[in-house]
Amino acid sequence: MTPSIIDEVLVVGHHDPDTDAVCSALGYAAFHTWRTGEKAVACHLDELNRETAWLLAHLGLQPPRTIEDVYLRVRDVMVNNAPTLHADQTLREGGLLMQRHGLGALPVVDHGRRLMGMLALEKLADRYLAELQLPRRVDLPLALLRRTLEADLISGDDTVVVCGRVCIATFSEAHVPKRVGLGDLVIVGDQPDVQRAAIHAGAGCLVTTDDAPVCNEVLAKAKSSNVVILRTRKPTFAAAQLIQQSLPITCAMDEKPPLVREGDLLTDAFDQLRQYGMAALPAVNKSGILSGLLLRRHLAGQNRRRVILTDHNHPDQAAAGVSESEILAIIDHHNLGGLRTLMPLRIMVDPLGCTCTLIAELYQRHNAPLTQPLAGAMLGAILSDTVEFRSPTTTARDRKAAQWLAEKAGEDMEELAHGMFHARLPFPPPPPRWWVHHDWKIYRFGDKEIGIGQTELTEIEKSMPKVEVLQDELKKAAKESGLFMAVIVLTDILEERSLLLVNDEKGLGLAAHVFGVSPNDSGLLELPGIMSRKKQVVPPLAAALK
Repeated sequence: MTPSIIDEVLVVGHHDPDTDAVCSALGYAAFHTWRTGEKAVACHLDELNRETAWLLAHLGLQPPRTIEDVYLRVRDVMVNNAPTLHADQTLREGGLLMQRHGLGALPVVDHGRRLMGMLALEKLADRYLAELQLPRRVDLPLALLRRTLEADLISGDDTVVVCGRVCIATFSEAHVPKRVGLGDLVIVGDQPDVQRAAIHAGAGCLVTTDDAPVCNEVLAKAKSSNVVILRTRKPTFAAAQLIQQSLPITCAMDEKPPLVREGDLLTDAFDQLRQYGMAALPAVNKSGILSGLLLRRHLAGQNRRRVILTDHNHPDQAAAGVSESEILAIIDHHNLGGLRTLMPLRIMVDPLGCTCTLIAELYQRHNAPLTQPLAGAMLGAILSDTVEFRSPTTTARDRKAAQWLAEKAGEDMEELAHGMFHARLPFPPPPPRWWVHHDWKIYRFGDKEIGIGQTELTEIEKSMPKVEVLQDELKKAAKESGLFMAVIVLTDILEERSLLLVNDEKGLGLAAHVFGVSPNDSGLLELPGIMSRKKQVVPPLAAALK
């Protein structure tokens, strides 16, 4: 039984991921695993866009793991193969199972693994201390008693229920009528006379200890009287103690234990562990089926997710839970966004056209092994981010890295780029909300936040919805997020120009002033040569807002 130790590092890009966010996570996860020996897992937030999905399918690559956040949850640390108990087991079996696995509590489940209760070691100890004497009466299936005593059935039916007082035959034959009543359970040694007398007095069950023989006369009398005889190798004192432990676990289990859901935040679950002071909490899934155990010892373990961020460093673009995580590294090509970290970390930020350029250089520098599909993925990211080297963000390093990756991948750069660009527009044409929120990022400048979305296609005017409809959607986006300004940049890749639409007149006036152009009849700003949001749109707007 091994708990789900937090031994993996999540490598994740930003929300609304573009191809660079996804492929940089894939590339760096493989590099980190090779370099450190740690298990690094590439992840992505939200849905993959059509371009990225096409690229991965073209290369035969599996998409990264889909995640909603990077919070640690119960499922990440719970013991997911913990032993369980069933209602037809004994207290002894429950105690021994806990001892064998070093656990302070165990779940009791039905045969469909639906939780019925919890049996805690403390409950067993309390019960044992409270009943140092023999139980006055028992009411338990013979099968449980036989199993606990490791006894042979000499006479009787294994399906009966033993119901009566319990006594040890430390007395002579003459005292039997006073000590033994109808249905009683009598623990007796090699005493044939007492055995006969107990059957005659109406005992329901004899337990002979020390492997004591049962003569034919006693056996015949027991069978004719429907008296059960069990023979055990245990000595008398041990047998008496074991009878106490033969009771079903249902008599000591908590039928309504506190529990956690496997998807609960780990911090909330730990609060429950502390509140109830339990050794373990059962974890169930949405259907109430047992998934695992959250142990008290997990409180002292790793309780922060370890993450590496690629292609972003702004808090608004990052996965929820990043600020509570241990960020090991940031690999990016954007401006710094004020992300606070708990510990020192490795940062690689360079003014390049693509994060995958940085990662490709790492592979070259360290002579790291690189598969053909992964080289193709990073090449695709560079071609996407630089718009096949048309974007002004393109550097000589981007071109050099792309050439190296193309040779590794065996891909023609022009054919790959055109295949990706052609895949960008969904069919049938998407609704206005897609155009606004596609590759949507929120930036903070001083006390103001602006949202800027960008769509890069060919023949943009033929594909886009009506301007009025797009502007209404922009206004909704600004209102929903409380933005000072909302902008959409519609870029025609092959013609190397962009159309810029703003949510309101005030923002439009600011943008017109910043870019030195007047709106056309449709209220759009036509910006020849403008291709890069990061380098050509964000900086002048940021300067104006500050």
